[in-house]
Amino acid sequence: MIVTLTLNPSLDLTYTLAESALGDVDVHRASAATIEGSGKGVNVARDLHAAGSETIAVIPVGGPTGRHLAELLGDAGVPHLGVPVAGETRINTSVLLPGGPTVKVNGPGEPIVRADVDRLLESVDAVLTGLTDTDDSWLVISGSLPPGLEPAAVGEFVGVAARHTVKCAVDIAGAALAVALRTGANLLAPNEIELAELLRTDLGADTVTVTAAAARRLAADHGVDLLVSMGRSGAVYTDGEVVIHGGGPALVPVNTAGAGDAFLAGWLAGPGTPADRMRRALAWGRSACLCPTTVDPHPGTRGVDGITVTTLSDTIRDTSKRDTTPTPLPVAVHAVGLTSPNPAPEGDLP
Repeated sequence: MIVTLTLNPSLDLTYTLAESALGDVDVHRASAATIEGSGKGVNVARDLHAAGSETIAVIPVGGPTGRHLAELLGDAGVPHLGVPVAGETRINTSVLLPGGPTVKVNGPGEPIVRADVDRLLESVDAVLTGLTDTDDSWLVISGSLPPGLEPAAVGEFVGVAARHTVKCAVDIAGAALAVALRTGANLLAPNEIELAELLRTDLGADTVTVTAAAARRLAADHGVDLLVSMGRSGAVYTDGEVVIHGGGPALVPVNTAGAGDAFLAGWLAGPGTPADRMRRALAWGRSACLCPTTVDPHPGTRGVDGITVTTLSDTIRDTSKRDTTPTPLPVAVHAVGLTSPNPAPEGDLP
């Protein structure tokens, strides 16, 4: 069972335009439009459900937009637990241009108060208590934080997973990612920019080699697995010993929103070696890029030809021996009062 927690869920509106660029006309009229229940953890749950995996999404729901989100999940048969909160669930908008980039405008979300956090903690605890097999279960904490929520709250949810001996994966940005590292998350899923921010360093231009070495060292020093998405450069996984890189031929994406979530869902969707998981994750992420909606209804069915997975462990281990100083925990870990300044990107292209 994979339980997802989305602290700042959304309704996703997606418009497809005929014009090649925004501003070519005074009024754009969409040739197609969709509305979906979304937010990064919701996307993970929807991907898993579409593939037949056991999952449940825990979400705060606020106002009419929150009720609409819950209705959409219910209509799609996605198991979910809605926790009522004040305010309105946010709305995110994607604009698809022919052969062009995905233009996204994400709402900030409504602040949630301490009482809301406590109800969410109780709800996650109740779901994890009801699991019959914790060995193969995960709690996935994914997406941006609502305004004003301290990153330290992420550590509370990581702690709930640990008390239930359920593995915890975190796909989040900024200070909250550092909190997840310090409080014992089992798997962190940043992109290469978020990894550089976590390490407070510049990974430079040699993306795969340098990123893989930095990830391996962090994983080894802090006992955490890292799954790093790098856009067109593919992705790297390491547990501090094994280091693998996966990639594929260039794609012309239709919609990159939700691709990173599909990538993480594919990694978690079933057992297998790291290489097996990487192939599946890349297949799901690439397929999502070729789908016009935020969530691909048929994960892993498009763009899967030419995926490669390579072991880098020996090369990276030799490189990392040049500096044996342990990686320090980021300063942001100790800044409990900070609010995450960088919402997690919704569409890293694996």
